[in-house]
Amino acid sequence: MPYWAFLSLPRHIAQVPLSISIMKQLALLGILVWCLTPSSTAQITITNAVFPAVGDTLHYAFGNQPGAINQIFTPPGGNQQWDLSNLQPTQFWNQIMRNPQTGVHNALFPGASLWFYPPNSTDEVYWQVNGNQVLDMGYFGKDKLGLDLSLWFNKIPDLEHAWAPVNFFDLHQSASNVLIAFDAPIAPPILLNLVPTADSFRIRVTYQRISSIDAYGTMSIPGGDFDVLRKKQTEYYSTAVDVKVAPLGWIDISTIGGQQLLPLGTDTVTTFHFLNDVSKEAIAICTLNTAQNTVTGVQYKAVPAASTTQTLLSPGMLEVYPNPVQNSLFVHLPDDETGSDSQLILINTEGKQVLEQQVPTGITEREVHIPVSHLAPGIYTLVLQRNAIVAGRAMVVKR
Repeated sequence: MPYWAFLSLPRHIAQVPLSISIMKQLALLGILVWCLTPSSTAQITITNAVFPAVGDTLHYAFGNQPGAINQIFTPPGGNQQWDLSNLQPTQFWNQIMRNPQTGVHNALFPGASLWFYPPNSTDEVYWQVNGNQVLDMGYFGKDKLGLDLSLWFNKIPDLEHAWAPVNFFDLHQSASNVLIAFDAPIAPPILLNLVPTADSFRIRVTYQRISSIDAYGTMSIPGGDFDVLRKKQTEYYSTAVDVKVAPLGWIDISTIGGQQLLPLGTDTVTTFHFLNDVSKEAIAICTLNTAQNTVTGVQYKAVPAASTTQTLLSPGMLEVYPNPVQNSLFVHLPDDETGSDSQLILINTEGKQVLEQQVPTGITEREVHIPVSHLAPGIYTLVLQRNAIVAGRAMVVKR
């Protein structure tokens, strides 16, 4: 049995309570906003029709726009307009929702509805989707402390990712805990050097999340305008590390002699989510800095560009295998009826192009072979271009 198999916390662990005074203040703010907001623009209601399902591919781009904070950081209320139409993409991500039975670690997440890879990662994230909630069950993959350990991070209870129906003035809170232990022999030197006599270590993580639907209006992004509800989400994320030493038991070693050696402690992450009642993708997700006076990044819906001269290939149709790959990557493409000039381009996580290969034209249901044995292990984005226009994408993992 794996070393972590017996370490799962029971599901009855109590969630971390949020401050009642904070909840009251938010509720009073919501009532004030409700009373003062004009009603000339209809408010949308978001239903579970936008919940993800197995087989969905959500198309996102990442970028930033100078002055974006002035566009999205507006007071609560209705009839608002947010303009992020000048966003410049720096990366793309196809969030492919997969059958939970196909996940390598699916047995660790019983009851999961789907799983997916996060951007630039081979972690397996598992969600449970029911009639009124999307719940984040956790993931199997690399720790977030930089210890280079692959572990089972089981969130107890499941952390609420989304709910339905969603209306202006909604207020939700959710909390979760992770407790994962691992034996000393697999611990990295940074931990073993601190406590050479350690029996084992464990990572403790606590999540507290407050989400409020505080505004509605219209959001403009590259490719279109959308009616949206704005969800302001504040998450408090706390991490600690313990060591087990006989006969003392578990001891918190998050700080040694008052010095913090790992990225531990509590972080506060504030994001604005602009949600639409038809799109399964969030129209935009804006992450703010700690002071909440700068947008540090935007994840937004990748809207296919319109073209009257050719039909663009959906990113979800670009098939690659094997994936992960070591030596030879095969790309399966549908027929290109335009006979256009096409290239396959491989881009690393730093946004640098590391490979470009011409695609032959006029071959129906063709399969293209790309040699990748010379590339360094890591995550890459494969881009198909037709006449200098992006027509398809896929994430490639190089072993």
